[in-house]
Parts: sequence; structure tokens; C-alpha cells
Amino acid sequence: MNKAVHLEKTATILVCFAMVLALAQVVVFAEEAPAVEALAINIDKAVEIAYDNNLSLAMARLDLEHAEKQLIKAQADATLSPSPVALRQAEVAVETQRLLLEQTRRQVALQARSAYFEAVSKTQQRVIAERNLAQVEEQQRIIAAKHGEGLATKLDLVNAEKSVLQAKSSLESALADEELAILELKRILGLAFAEQVSIEPSDVVTEPLDLLPEQVVERVLTSSLDLIRLQWGLEISQMQEESAKNEYTAPLIKEIYANRRMKAELDLKEATRTTYLQAKQALNGLRQAEAYLKLAEKELEAAEESYQIIKTRFDGGLEIPNNLLRAQIGLTSAQHGVVTAAFEYNLARIRLLNLMGE
Repeated sequence: MNKAVHLEKTATILVCFAMVLALAQVVVFAEEAPAVEALAINIDKAVEIAYDNNLSLAMARLDLEHAEKQLIKAQADATLSPSPVALRQAEVAVETQRLLLEQTRRQVALQARSAYFEAVSKTQQRVIAERNLAQVEEQQRIIAAKHGEGLATKLDLVNAEKSVLQAKSSLESALADEELAILELKRILGLAFAEQVSIEPSDVVTEPLDLLPEQVVERVLTSSLDLIRLQWGLEISQMQEESAKNEYTAPLIKEIYANRRMKAELDLKEATRTTYLQAKQALNGLRQAEAYLKLAEKELEAAEESYQIIKTRFDGGLEIPNNLLRAQIGLTSAQHGVVTAAFEYNLARIRLLNLMGE
């Protein structure tokens, strides 16, 4: 009996020793395992990844494959029962799916670029919030010291402490916004949310488009995939109406085909007008965003100069603490203004280029 107990204890000890040894190996392996390198993403890389992984684009490719198989079936059916209209409908269906695939590619590229600029913007705002917190904390320490020396009032100290609390809250909000923006970028790119990424900032391109408004509108109208699809729809309607011009087709059927053709003409006309307005709106939006960016940059330049002057005067005892805190708030606001203006400009630019098929 004692021998059995002794053997059982020995087995238990050996099992525990084996588990500890295995755990130690796991820990050592984890320590020696190289860190996963973050995927560097710039604006071009974002579009490239989206083309490979975006789910909407994958579904559009499947839709095109289905339409191509339907065309093969229609061609086979035409050998037994010829129907020019049915065959053309199948051909147009394939061409339409190709257009939809291209349209989806453009939309995905637009979404990827927009999400990229959003992530860059939120990252820049987080950096501004970190700098602002560091500055107001330093100012709070200075004001606290001055208060201890009788050179600042209790109200000055309270205002400084309030500024620190506001800066901490702003940083927390900026961190949350940055996280959500990066998650949205990953979603559009088709990446796992756990994927480690590094967002590489791109310089703001402020060169104006070297095109006249009429040229912009012409390119938009020419590149509109919706207009091309409606033109094909009108072509099918015209073919159906033409095929019904015989003595065997009932008058009611002829009227139905005629109505379809007239509706297709009206749809195309209305869509052309809508696209024209979209081109004008996109061009005006880009011009306004460009002007706003230049103004924001000047406001930042003025805010930086004002802060430096007041900071120098404050250090020399010539400014009260509240003026320094207000200058800091103005500087931070101007910094955020430039980031927002840059984001809006980039967004307006890529939207117009998207409409132009670029």
C-alpha cells in the first residue's frame, strides 16, 4: 500500500516537473521570438492592399465571372434559337459587370485613400494633443512655482490646473479617434484588426490642377461609368423597339418597347445633368478647400508667432499667466485647423480625380 502511494507521488512530481519544464520552454521561446514587424502603409500601399483584399472588390469579380458564364450559355442557346436581342443583352450584361468592377475599383481606391488620410489626420491630432499636454503641464509647474513665490494668484493656478485636465481629456479623445480611424482603414483594406500597421504620412499636394473648368467637366462626363451603362441600356431599348417593327408584333408590345426607349433616353439625359453638377461641385469644393488650407497655414503662422512673443514676455514677468494659457489654446487650435484643412483638401482632391477616372 505504502509502495503504491510512493509511486503515485513520484509520478505526480514527474508530471509537475515536465509541465514546469514545458512552461519554461514556452517562456524562453516567447522571449527569443522576434517581434512582428508592423506593416508600413503609405497612400499607394493602401490602395494596393485594398485591391488585393477588399471584400466588395472580390464580390464584384465574382459577379463578372457569373456574367461571363451566362454569356457563354446565351451564345450556346443562340445556335438553337437565334435571338440578336437576347445575345446582345448577355453581352451588355458582361460589359456592365466589367464597368461595375471598374467602378468598384475606383470606389475602393477612393475609400482607401480617404481612410488613409483620415488615419494620418487623427495621428497628427494625437501628436498635437500630446505636445499640448506637455506644454500645459510645464506651464502649470511654472505657475505653481510663481504662486508659491506670490507672483501668481490662486485663480491663475486653478486655471492652469484646469488646462491640464482639459489637455488630458483631449489626448484621451485623440487616442480613441486615432484607434477607430486605423481600424476603419484596416477594414477597408481587408486586413485583420489585430494586424500591426505603421501609417507613413504623405506630404500634402497643393499644386492646382492644370485644367480649365470645361476640361474637368468633359473628363468627368467621359469617365462616368453610370453614363456608359445608361447608354448601353438605351441601345438595348432601341434594339427591342426596332425588332418589334413588324406585322407579327402586337401594338401593345410595340408601345411598351417605345416607352422603354423613351424612359432610357430621359434617364440618360437626367444622369448627364446630374454628373455635370457633380463635376462642378467637386471642382468648387477643391478650390474652396485649397483656399481654406492656405488660410489655416497663415493662421498657424500667426498663432506660433503670438505664442512665442507672449511666452517670452511671460518668462520676463511682463505677461499674466492667463494670457499665456490663452496663447497656448490659440496655438493648439491653429494646429488642429491646419490638420483639418489638409484632410479636407486631400479628400476634395481625390474625390475630383476619382470622378475624372484618375
